[in-house]
This record gives sequence, structure tokens and C-alpha cells, in this order.
Amino acid sequence: MADRAIIPGASQEFLGFLGSAFDAPEVVRDNPDAGLGILQAAFMIGYTIAIILSGHYVHKIKWKPLVFSGLCVWWLGVLGSGNAKQYNSFYVLLFSRMATGCAEAAFQVVAPPLIQDRAGGRAGFWLSIFLMGLPLGLSVGYIYGSYMATSDLWGWDWAYYIMCIGSFPLLIVFAFVRDQTNGGILSGEEEEVEGDEEVHNDTVLEDEEQERRTTSLTAATTTTTATTLEPLLPPPQTTSSNSENNHSTSADASSNGGNSNKNKVDKFTLLSEVKICFSSKILVSLSLGQAAIFGVVTALGTFGGAFILALQLFDDEKVAATWFGITAALAGVIGTPLGGSLVDKILARYGAGDDTSGVRGEGVDDSLRHPIIASILPRMNVLVAVGMLCIFPTLAMQEATFFLFFLFIGWTLLFATQTGISICAMLSVNKAHRPNALAFISIAGHLLGDVPLPIVLGLIKDHLAPGCKVGEDGTFSNPDECESQEKGVRSTLAIAYVWVLWSLFFFELARRLSRIEIGRRRSDEINSLLLEEEEEEEEEDSNGGGANGEKNNSTFRYYHSKFQPTPLQPSRLA
Repeated sequence: MADRAIIPGASQEFLGFLGSAFDAPEVVRDNPDAGLGILQAAFMIGYTIAIILSGHYVHKIKWKPLVFSGLCVWWLGVLGSGNAKQYNSFYVLLFSRMATGCAEAAFQVVAPPLIQDRAGGRAGFWLSIFLMGLPLGLSVGYIYGSYMATSDLWGWDWAYYIMCIGSFPLLIVFAFVRDQTNGGILSGEEEEVEGDEEVHNDTVLEDEEQERRTTSLTAATTTTTATTLEPLLPPPQTTSSNSENNHSTSADASSNGGNSNKNKVDKFTLLSEVKICFSSKILVSLSLGQAAIFGVVTALGTFGGAFILALQLFDDEKVAATWFGITAALAGVIGTPLGGSLVDKILARYGAGDDTSGVRGEGVDDSLRHPIIASILPRMNVLVAVGMLCIFPTLAMQEATFFLFFLFIGWTLLFATQTGISICAMLSVNKAHRPNALAFISIAGHLLGDVPLPIVLGLIKDHLAPGCKVGEDGTFSNPDECESQEKGVRSTLAIAYVWVLWSLFFFELARRLSRIEIGRRRSDEINSLLLEEEEEEEEEDSNGGGANGEKNNSTFRYYHSKFQPTPLQPSRLA
């Protein structure tokens, strides 16, 4: 993450480089702020390409080689970023930044499902620790890039070289990592892995519903339950007997053996994965809301130092970058874990990660996915709304202390939403397609947020405050004129702040969609229970009747275990 923030932290030096590089396009020379946005957008383009491939191949290969190959490409990209200064080449820097997006893409689709499956009742907290790496890495990289770029001894090229040297031992250590849990692959439920065609097959759905009821009934009447996790990769042919033992309720699947495994591989295609993501209206709405937040946060990170200097809050770029980076780092370190703890409390209400039930991570009944989403999203909207109420006053502030303090409070609340949104994204699809959901929300967030918004805001800033353009020497082209154009800089900030409000609309839309899904599933559940009761009555009539006390016992026990109605207290009966 830190390498992403070197350019924003040393924005003055990079803007000067863009104006002097021998192969820089004319549009970049004339609009250096837009050129800075293009560099950040190049990173996101590489990230987007890599995350599409990572989200697909996570179904085909083990997660370690996927992540390790991404790390190797990242290392070469960081090395190339440093070499760009030696070659004085804009395009070397452009394509090197594009390559560094590969590693983050692999981590993004692998780490959250691993944490969700293995962190138990603290899945939200540990996921927030992982997500905290984004603001922390960006903040550290922002300060690091600023100091290296303004150093008389080093330079921004050595900021990348030192990162290459420091990360190489970690790359070697990672090559020897061994993960034996579940064979080193991600996990998902068998019925979800076997493909999207079966999801739309009414007969298969009915059989799976009956199997799920049997499992739920057993969990309600015993103290422990064994949770069956099927790998996203098909198990080796020699383990078909183990698969038969673990899935005794699926006789047809175990008898087919290799054919079932083959179908699992064939079902996972790029087209089918894209269809699954677009078919989830909740996921699409979450992605649009996340894009609004991602775009503004990235834009402020890209132009933060230039904005602060243009507003005359600081006179020195190094000091401005340091305090801006510290503010963002503290907001991420404090806000993200707070959001994770909040999500854990919500998940605990639904039994997620309850060790006594034998489930892990997303270990809740499929019918509870949408109630969890409907519980999380209103709280995320409150965090966004309160956060923006704290950020908007910075438009009128003249003192750096107050500006950074209110920005810190607002960013803390915005960062607190990240864990909840990631959990909701994974819950919006079936377990086997969690990596694809994460890839989808990331791509949408970057293509609709990170990529265009820094470029657009850079152009807006150059238009509203042309005196604040940065020249080849790394200083404002017309400092005196820039001071008189402070209003244009604040207007650019106002546009960025207003854009975040789109997230409130789309998160509320996702909540309403989840409530609709809850109503639909409850209706289907009631109809299914009535049909089951009728079938039991018909069976009893054909068998000459049965014990009166056992007539509807199975249906009642299933309903009670699923919805867990609160028992009446003795005082209420009096």
C-alpha cells in the first residue's frame, strides 16, 4: 500500500517531473495535475485487470501461488517506478505503476474470505485489521515519499529502490509459506460451487432445501454440529470416498464422483462469474456507494498536499505532507477496527462464529444473509452521514489545526464503514462466489471512483485555480495569483465532499433490496412449510394415521430452530 502514496506525498516533485519528462504527452505538460491523476489511474487499471483474473483463478488454483505471483509482479513494478527517473520517461513510470496493482488485487480476493472462514467470532475485527492496511500504508507512504523526494541525499527514485530492497527478504520468506488448512484453498458450500444453472433449477432447489432443513433440525437438537465446507477447487479423484462420507445426504453426488468434480470446474467461467455479480442488485448498489467514497478518499490523497498548500494552511510541503499523512493514518488505525468491532456485535446476534455451533466465519444459515445486510447498512449510513457533517465545515476553516481535526473525525467515521461494506458484499452472493463479489465491488469502486475522480478533480482545480498549477520546478506557477484563487480550491473540495453523499443513497437502496429479499424468502418459507405439512398428513393417511403428538413435530422443530422465537417470561403469563 505504501508505494501507492509516494506520488501523492511528493506531488510537487512528481508534477515537476511530468512537465520535464521527454516523452510526456502535451496534455500532461499543460495540465500536470491531470497527469498526476493519470498516474494514479494507471495503478487502478492494473489493479482492475489483475483482480478480474484473480477472482476467476481463485476457483482454479490454490491461493498461495496466486498471491505469490502477484507479489513478484509488484516487486518488478516498484523497481521500474524508480528507474523511470533515471530514464526521465513518463511512460516507464506509467506502466510501472500499472504493474504494482497486481499484488493488491490478489490479496483483495483471497484475504477476506480466509479471514471470514478462520477468524470465528472475531471475523469482523480481524478483517478490519487487514483493511486497516490501506489507510495506514497510504499514510506512511505519504510521509515517506515526501521526505525522500525532498531529501538532498536521496530523491523519489530511491523511495522505490529502498522499498524494493526492504521487501525482497519478505518475498523470499513468503515463498516458503505452507497452508495445510483445507488443502491450502478457499472454501464454499457444495451446492453453491456446482454452478449457477443448478441455482435456477427448481427440482434441485427443493432437494437442497430439504437437506438444509435436516441439517438445521439436527443443529437445534444437538450440542455440536459439524460444518461441511467444500473447496472451491474440486478435490483430487482419490478423495471421492471422503467426499461421500462428508456428504451422506447427497447420494447422487457421491455416486457420480469425478463427474461432479468436473462440473464444478466447468461451471466457473468468467462469464458466469460476471453474471452472478450483476444479478445481485444488492452487490451492484453497494459497489456504487463504495465508489463514491473510494473516489473522494483517493482524490484527497492525491491532491491533499497541493490543496493544503494552496489554502495557505502550511508554507512547507514536507510539513503539510507529514501532518496530512498523520491525520489519515490515525483515522484509519482508529476508525477501521472500531467498525470491525461494530460488525462483530451484529454478526454475534445471528450466531456467526459461534464456536458452540461448530460454524466459522460466515457460519450462518443462508436465509440470514439478508437480515445481516439489513442490520449492518443502516449503521454504515449513520457513520457516513455524521462523518460528512464533520468534514463539510473544513470548507470554511482558515486554521490548520481545526481543518485537520475535523478532517480526522470525518475520516475516522468513513474508514469505520469499510469492514461492514466488505462483509455485506460477501453476504450478497453465495459463499463460493465471495472472491468474485470482492473483485466486483473493487472494480466498480475504482473504475467509477478512484480512476476518474482524481483526473476530473485535477482538471476542475486547474480550471478554478489556474494560478495554483505546479510548474517544472515543483512550485506554483503563479504564487500571488494562487493566493487570490483560494475560493476555487475550496470549491473543488466542496465538489469532492458532495460526491460522497451518493453513498448514502446507494447504501439505503441496498438495505431496501435486502428487506425485499427477506420478505420474499419468508413467503417461500411459509409456503414450503405448509406443503411439507400437507405431505406429512397425506403420508399419515396412507399409513393409517400416526401418533397425535408426533404429527407436526418435525415442522415445528425446524421452524423453532430457524427463527428462534423468544420464549415468554413467567411474569408475562401472570
